[in-house]
Amino acid sequence: MLGQDFYPLTGTLREPLLIIEWIMVFLFSELAFLLYMRVKNKENHLSNFIEKASILFLLTYSLMGVFYIFGDYYMETPLSRLVVFNIGYILRMILGLIFIYKIEKYQIIIGKYLFSKIFSIFTLISVVLFFTAIEFTQNASLVLFWIPLILIFSIYMKNLLKKTSENQEIHNYKARIYFSIIGVILLGVGFGAISDPIISLFGLIIRLVGNVIQIIGIIVLSIFFINLPSLSEQNWKDKIDKLFLMRASGICVYYKFFKDPTNTCQDQIMSGAINTIKLMLKEISQEDGEMVIEKEGKVLITCQGKYITGVIVADQNLSSLNFLLKRFIEKVEFLYSNIIRDWDGAMEIFLPIENITKEIFF
Repeated sequence: MLGQDFYPLTGTLREPLLIIEWIMVFLFSELAFLLYMRVKNKENHLSNFIEKASILFLLTYSLMGVFYIFGDYYMETPLSRLVVFNIGYILRMILGLIFIYKIEKYQIIIGKYLFSKIFSIFTLISVVLFFTAIEFTQNASLVLFWIPLILIFSIYMKNLLKKTSENQEIHNYKARIYFSIIGVILLGVGFGAISDPIISLFGLIIRLVGNVIQIIGIIVLSIFFINLPSLSEQNWKDKIDKLFLMRASGICVYYKFFKDPTNTCQDQIMSGAINTIKLMLKEISQEDGEMVIEKEGKVLITCQGKYITGVIVADQNLSSLNFLLKRFIEKVEFLYSNIIRDWDGAMEIFLPIENITKEIFF
């Protein structure tokens, strides 16, 4: 019951704190809405599962903020405050369980549904504490809810950073992930600052400081979510099918098959057809550079250099593939500009392009 004598909150700081905390609820709801708008029209739900799960987490945090406001500002007795909090805790545990299950449904973190099983047990413990020892539920929620989530977040971020090697980093992906970690740390520090034991030591001013820190953390996370390329961009290796390099004449000087390395004859013909389509569309649109053509469940991503045109056949149009194709064209033309300009038809000269492919796409 430490710190219960502060509540319900009164005094000169009541109104500023109440306004700030409603703003926090609104900001988390708004961030969830922005993330929802980001993924709602994407057909591939598997590649965006973490984003959709994050929407649930943000709504959970926002909902819990509402329970904290009613408990701290409007409940007249310590018991009624704890009852309101515990209703929020149980709802938070249930939503947290759904959040963890959605992540583990599509990606094994440590063992199949391990965290979901642990969180199910923790949810049951929370319900038991609500009816038998309600005075311990505040401190228990720190262990039962936050520790599993922090572990999942840490493990997932570690795996995500491993996926992005130094020579393949796209759109400053690692920097943005580290930026998001700062936002999460700020939220954690701010949330800890508004706990009852801390307020008992430093007074209500520390709650004001903690709320401001949380708002800064929300803003940092908002910048991260708004500017971060879809997490499906990190799975571009699963989407790329074929790669072609062609001269303006339509002659394919290099090709690579990522999924089916056996079928070469038909793809040689297809490479000329792709280049013909590219040239036809260029004549119609009078545009140059990159172009994306979607047909029959496949996406043709093209990038035109000074002497050669690159084409990627993929399952999905990803910014990552556009980025890597452009880098690939630039590197090939830098090394082969003189050769391509005065090329005599000898295909052997292009064999070393395989090393550039391995450097960029593997």
